[in-house]
Amino acid sequence: MKAAAIKAPLRTFSQAAVASSARKVQMSNFEKDQYINYQRIEDNLAIPMTLAEKIVYGHLDDAHNQDIERGKSYLKLRPDRVACQDATAQMALLQFMSAGLPNVAVPSTVHCDHLIEAQVGGAKDLSRAKDINKEVYDFLATSCAKYGLGFWKPGSGIIHQIILENYAFPGGLMIGTDSHTPNAGGLGMVAIG
Repeated sequence: MKAAAIKAPLRTFSQAAVASSARKVQMSNFEKDQYINYQRIEDNLAIPMTLAEKIVYGHLDDAHNQDIERGKSYLKLRPDRVACQDATAQMALLQFMSAGLPNVAVPSTVHCDHLIEAQVGGAKDLSRAKDINKEVYDFLATSCAKYGLGFWKPGSGIIHQIILENYAFPGGLMIGTDSHTPNAGGLGMVAIG
């Protein structure tokens, strides 16, 4: 008796993902009015590419008119998010202020973790950092409030993990002022820091 040939189901891309590209998907639980622009990404991807290329090219400002030559072209990108740590956010915010814009153009956050020095122990180190860096933290908090950035105060946690848990999503493009921003790549995001 011959065993009947078992035919494996054909593996294809999910049609649900394509059909839902125009659907509004919230970017973060903290920003109820910010949505992932999957339709723009899908519209930009008409040629075969690697996943990283798809994510980057999916965020081109004007994909149809962009000059693209590997290793030579400067890409005009529209990132989904910007993340800053406290030590570098000071200069980034001063530069933003000099631009004269009323609010940030994309969801952005500042995370106060880099100015906390490990010396004695968690609670004492945090207290010392809050005292020594009070002026910096006050500047960052008020600037974030004025220009529409999220502010994660000292003691909220490490930027890398906060971003991974709260702001990273597959297919997104994030720019950061921290060398560990690529940690968000753990969820399939292109995160550059």
